[in-house]
Amino acid sequence: MKFKYIFLILILTHCLSLSGQEQNSLQQLRASIPLSYAQQDSIYSEILDESRKINIYLPESFHEASEEHQYPVLVLLEDEFFYMTSGVVKHLSSVERMPETIVVSILDMSYIPTVYTNGSTFWPAEKLSDENPGPFTKHLKEELFPYLESNYRANDFRMIIGLSWTSVYALHTFVKEPGLFDAHIAVAAGDILGMGYDAGERFIDLIAGEVKNHPGRKNYLYITSSDGDGGGNSPEIGEHLVELDRILSPLESENFQYVSKLFPNEGHYDVALPALIEALGMIFPKEEWFARYRDMVNKPGNAIDNIDKYYERLSKKYGFRILPRAERWNSVNRLSWIGPYLIRQGRVAEGIEIIERWVELRPNSPLALNELAKAYENSNRIEKAIVTLSKAYELSCQLKLPGSEQYLNHLEKLKTNANKQ
Repeated sequence: MKFKYIFLILILTHCLSLSGQEQNSLQQLRASIPLSYAQQDSIYSEILDESRKINIYLPESFHEASEEHQYPVLVLLEDEFFYMTSGVVKHLSSVERMPETIVVSILDMSYIPTVYTNGSTFWPAEKLSDENPGPFTKHLKEELFPYLESNYRANDFRMIIGLSWTSVYALHTFVKEPGLFDAHIAVAAGDILGMGYDAGERFIDLIAGEVKNHPGRKNYLYITSSDGDGGGNSPEIGEHLVELDRILSPLESENFQYVSKLFPNEGHYDVALPALIEALGMIFPKEEWFARYRDMVNKPGNAIDNIDKYYERLSKKYGFRILPRAERWNSVNRLSWIGPYLIRQGRVAEGIEIIERWVELRPNSPLALNELAKAYENSNRIEKAIVTLSKAYELSCQLKLPGSEQYLNHLEKLKTNANKQ
């Protein structure tokens, strides 16, 4: 019996030991830190007499960038796709395939205009919705957009995305609210093209009439549905898209760019991701946005002037100021790389000009100030180097960044050398 009890005690001790190990593992798991990249704002609308919630994604550099940086806005009418849309915008803008952009997702998009389905096989009802979109549109114009401009440096280049049912409002703004948005993206919307505000009226004809009657209006229009929707029991979806494409084809111009197509090998909501990428590629073509900084600075003329001319041309096309990329992860296509590169090539004055522009665009960057101080020091402009490095040191201390001590040590050496001279 004595051995029996000893055996039981050993087993119990082993189990308690395992339990402790499991608890340690759980504690390690609980030590994880949540990551956030977006925020939710609540705005009281006097026009709608209700509190409106919006999810907002801001460019990563928003808080570090100078006040010169102002951003286009992409309004998403289906919050279900907020993470996807923000991720695509983040990636494409990070590789300079589109401008850094604010994504605003509408959490409660119930203000869809009433439209007749005109016998749609996809929507077995006479009408969709039963709302007056006027107050919501007024809310956008007079409350939401001014709020974004005053709080987040939003500019007036705006895009809207609707999916399936909410694409009704995206198309509504194209035909009824010209100028409210610069680009309209309607996904899973081929069936909506056959609908209209009155029985027998169609968005196909309303869109075509709007383009014909305003040939100088600058706009981008992207409409698609998946072939999964456009075949089988709802062939009219594909037929609508083909018909609109045929009508709009002769109307396409430098001012008006469009896509109307049935997307292959996709389902109703599956198409959202490839359609979004294609739509943004239409609005911001790769051949115009994929800037090669080394090619620009190696052309005849001054380096910073060449870069400025490139972005001035883009700014003129889109109607808002587009700035060169000051900083960018793991790429030579940025001012923070191209400035030191020019100095290494012996083009010191041009390199310093570019680093000065880097500091101008990132005034709170100790890294940019330190690089500029090094450039001044190497060109024997010691007083300027001291002033600039002092700013880098002060900022580094304020931000509690590692490396402040190194800035201070180098600053003391510079002052000592200056006194000797």
